[in-house]
Amino acid sequence: MNSTTALASPLLAGLALVTGLVGVLEARFGLISPLIGFALFSALMPVGLFLSLLLGSIGLLRTRRSQRRGGASQAWAGVLLSVAVLGWLSVLGYETVQAPAIHDITTDIDDPPVFEAAAAEDSRGAGFAYPSGGAAVPDQQRRAYPELHTLHLDISRAEAVWRVRHTAEDLGWAPIFDDPENGRFEFSDATPWFRFLDFVAVRVRAEDAATAIDVRSVSQVGVGDLGENAARIGRFLDVLGHGH
Repeated sequence: MNSTTALASPLLAGLALVTGLVGVLEARFGLISPLIGFALFSALMPVGLFLSLLLGSIGLLRTRRSQRRGGASQAWAGVLLSVAVLGWLSVLGYETVQAPAIHDITTDIDDPPVFEAAAAEDSRGAGFAYPSGGAAVPDQQRRAYPELHTLHLDISRAEAVWRVRHTAEDLGWAPIFDDPENGRFEFSDATPWFRFLDFVAVRVRAEDAATAIDVRSVSQVGVGDLGENAARIGRFLDVLGHGH
């Protein structure tokens, strides 16, 4: 006689894994909302895997030789698959929890670029007024991302404008506001997998014979951004600073 819990463990682990992958892929291709896809991957899949691990552990106890029940191999399969995937999720989680629970990042905390065209897209209804997320955001950013600051380039303002446009295009950002006379630009960008929509404001200012460029990146939804906005600004400044 086979142990029911032992047989159910790998089936539940497989179902949980498929659920998480479906959440990622369907969100990636726009078949479901990013929030639903993220919930399937980060909540429902781990719950299913924990249950599978529990059933597998019970199955191993029930399939000991003294119990005279079959299904030990299935119980081991469920336990090992659950542990492997949960371990992978733990590694991902450890990397992301290092980022503070903020979603509004800028290179100029004292005078950040403002949003105009994207203001209506703020799900919180505040038009991305800085700091989006509360008064503690600036200090949290200073501690977490001290490397982010205004980029000063020894190039003309016209060349800086050209670089901003083409760098954003190369990074796949969609332009939504373009005001070269005032040095103001806005773009939208989606996160790689779940396709959460974020917005970027870029400001170009002339200073003597050089140019100062500031960037602000903010998430449309959510409290934390898992470090994505800071990483986006870093990528942009790195490409921009090395020419085009």
